[in-house]
Amino acid sequence: NKNKPIWTRKPADIKDAEYNEFFKAFAKESDDPLTRVHFNAEGEVTFKSILFVPKKAPFNLYNNMNDKSDNIKMYVRRVFITDDFSDMMPKYLNFVKGIVDSDDLPLNVSREQLQQHKLLKVIRKK
Repeated sequence: NKNKPIWTRKPADIKDAEYNEFFKAFAKESDDPLTRVHFNAEGEVTFKSILFVPKKAPFNLYNNMNDKSDNIKMYVRRVFITDDFSDMMPKYLNFVKGIVDSDDLPLNVSREQLQQHKLLKVIRKK
């Protein structure tokens, strides 16, 4: 398996068509995204992320403000951990879709403990 996940690659090495193809597969959308942001954050915690804004707002955007949003997926060393980002993103941004991947979080603990980890609080602030 020579292919690296798109969020681990340098943004300059990725073509728009690759981003659009990834978004359509990841978000289960038929349209290209309106915009995207692909960044690496370094400091107290290091993580890579790609966030997409869909071209069309979900039909139930304002009706489901209190429902759990599973649009952002959390990975640790490319291993899926959770999609419960209700504390990480403001409710008015529940239409944003993407991936956050950190190498700093431990993998040898349960998902519940990991979700309460202090480094996640740092990621929330960024």
